[in-house]
Amino acid sequence: MELFYRVSFQEVVADALMLVEERELSSKHALERVFKKVAGKDREKARGLTHAYVFEIEKWRAKIDFIINSVLKGSSVEDLDLYLANLLRIGTFEIHFRKVPPAVATDSIIRVVKERFDFSRAKFVNALMHSIEKFDVEKALKRLKERDRIEWLSVRFSHPRWYVEYAVEILDYDETVRLLLSNNRPQRYYVRANTLTTDVDSLRDYLEENGVKTALTPVPDVLKVLEYRTPVTKLDWYKEGKFVIQDLASAYVAHVLAPEPGERVLDLAAAPGSKTFHAAALMENRGEIVAVDYSYDRLMRMKEKMKLLEIKNVKLVHADGRSFRDKEKFDKIILDTPCSSSGTYRQFPEVKWRFDEKKIKRIINVQRNMLRNAHENLRDGGEMTYSTCSIRVDEDEENVLFAINRVELELIDYPFSWGDRGFLEIGEKVFRAWTHRHDCNSFFIAKLKK
Repeated sequence: MELFYRVSFQEVVADALMLVEERELSSKHALERVFKKVAGKDREKARGLTHAYVFEIEKWRAKIDFIINSVLKGSSVEDLDLYLANLLRIGTFEIHFRKVPPAVATDSIIRVVKERFDFSRAKFVNALMHSIEKFDVEKALKRLKERDRIEWLSVRFSHPRWYVEYAVEILDYDETVRLLLSNNRPQRYYVRANTLTTDVDSLRDYLEENGVKTALTPVPDVLKVLEYRTPVTKLDWYKEGKFVIQDLASAYVAHVLAPEPGERVLDLAAAPGSKTFHAAALMENRGEIVAVDYSYDRLMRMKEKMKLLEIKNVKLVHADGRSFRDKEKFDKIILDTPCSSSGTYRQFPEVKWRFDEKKIKRIINVQRNMLRNAHENLRDGGEMTYSTCSIRVDEDEENVLFAINRVELELIDYPFSWGDRGFLEIGEKVFRAWTHRHDCNSFFIAKLKK
């Protein structure tokens, strides 16, 4: 597939993978950047296929790298030039996952290597690709399972080893397998009615008329998408802001917080804005929401989305949620902190490879500083939600205990209407959703009071 002069499909995929890894962009935003400079009659077709390649390569990267490392003998894919490593990942993916004829996959990669590097590097890659073609993955995995069952799970289901170890510790082996399997299944889509402009019954009728089959959920303004003829993002009501795509557990946060019309609400980590916008709808555009985020670009995207959704009571503030203070205290606070995103692997497989224990400790420090600052911004008697899309107890229950014991917040015994309860001594008073149990992102919510 030729896109424009001397740029092949494999180069476009490799460029997107580079942005995902070096800039830590999502697959979606990496593709947006790459395709700004792509032209040609095959552009739209290539965009869809590129997204599929990038998404699947990130999902299966541990297994892909296991294959490459097994034939490298003595070194690893991490030792290679990153662009070259990504080309090898593309080739391996084509041969072992998409079942592209090996000669075709190898030739496509070699042509790019010759263009980008030199003949000696092309010779090296050609030899590797032939070894990759002949590599018996199932036989190697069987040997690995006999030697190290945790590493086998990590490679077989393509998850970081730390994640597998952690899941086995807090769940058990069999349930961890179910979680890993669920993380690798296609993302389940949920749509939330923008109740400023429509209601959930009207939305369901509209979707049905347009070939989208839905089901009701435990969250009253959210529908589960079961089947569709046309992607919901192509429908007029989506383009007009009458509904948004929002994960089920994420959409539960605003209902747990229950902001009232006329109240002052603070969102300390607002972008991309889903919970802010949901709170605004529940408040019927009355009162004030101060939406704080450290990313100016993301706030500007929120500004555009606010116009579409007809939201009028949100004030955007470019600031750090760890230190932001306002002149007046707030009645309610949404604190959906930055986290390891270990509950979102089905939706964003690239985040699997971005965290290790050292980085997670740093993010926990950020979370605790934001909890302290939330306490300072909350009026006496005010309420807040603390939420993450993480499976980890140290980001969830342990941080709530920190808020109780060190920040002097009180945990509210909220009557959660669905989901599971959590861990430790506060487990019965917090909310957890799991990908394999609830068909949404794994998620944590606690409601606190000053």
